[in-house]
Amino acid sequence: AHKDAYELAMVLHRDLSVGNVVIYKGVGILIDWDLAKLITIQGPRQKNRTGTWQFMSAFLVSHSGAVHRVEDDLESSLYVLLWTALKYSST
Repeated sequence: AHKDAYELAMVLHRDLSVGNVVIYKGVGILIDWDLAKLITIQGPRQKNRTGTWQFMSAFLVSHSGAVHRVEDDLESSLYVLLWTALKYSST
């Protein structure tokens, strides 16, 4: 979903977190697009940070005025994957 949104619709989700991914019949669906932004619009959409801080990229957490990039969304998706794997591991 994220790849298609970025490449085909030119939209960044900007709030990837475990609460925004739903699994339906074995397929992951990305929901809650209210913080999304067209990549063609330059500058921040809002003055405050966007996203769930536990899943934000390290760059966005350490640079409060930074512009959200696709790399930040990809890093967030890694954190979602890690969180999910660790939460449901049997150790």
